[in-house]
Amino acid sequence: MKMVRTTISLAVASALVMLAGPNSLAADEPALWSALADGGKVVMIRHTQSEEATPEVSMHLSPERDCAEEQNLSEEGREQARALGERFQEQGVTVDAVMSSEFCRARQTAELAFGDYEAWTPLNLIESLPAGETEWLMEDVRERIGEFDGDGVLVLVSHRSNINTITFRQTEPGDMVVTEPEGFGAFDVLGIIPRDQGSAE
Repeated sequence: MKMVRTTISLAVASALVMLAGPNSLAADEPALWSALADGGKVVMIRHTQSEEATPEVSMHLSPERDCAEEQNLSEEGREQARALGERFQEQGVTVDAVMSSEFCRARQTAELAFGDYEAWTPLNLIESLPAGETEWLMEDVRERIGEFDGDGVLVLVSHRSNINTITFRQTEPGDMVVTEPEGFGAFDVLGIIPRDQGSAE
């Protein structure tokens, strides 16, 4: 089946995403939180603020999951992640499951915000994925979003470039892109919920 998925071009998959309703970007923040509270949505979250690091460090994924070898969240980012989880609770959003990139800064965001999470390779920083596998890994993410049918919300913690590739939305650290599954790997982008405070890159 994976061989079949690889034949689907990014352009075709992009077209599925762009088959959005006329009000997909019109929702304001309260409406988006209400949509999440209603359940059946998937939210892609960019990890919160990370420490300064060289490109080599920021691109490095430790095989042993040793965060001492990777870029980590800053203290500000840790506070942002905790606040993010509190916002979900305050808004009455039920989280069915949390999946995260395997990079430490994403896993730290997921754990501090939601507690339990599952690390999932297709959410890893897109620039670090094996050559030749990016397209079908992104298709895996699209399928996971489009086919979600839970009563609550599925949370996917990833990176700016991944979220842009999947949803065509630019995000700041801690921003949340709310999507509504449509089935067969298609989904509607309802809008972006920003963090409470402005953030730097």
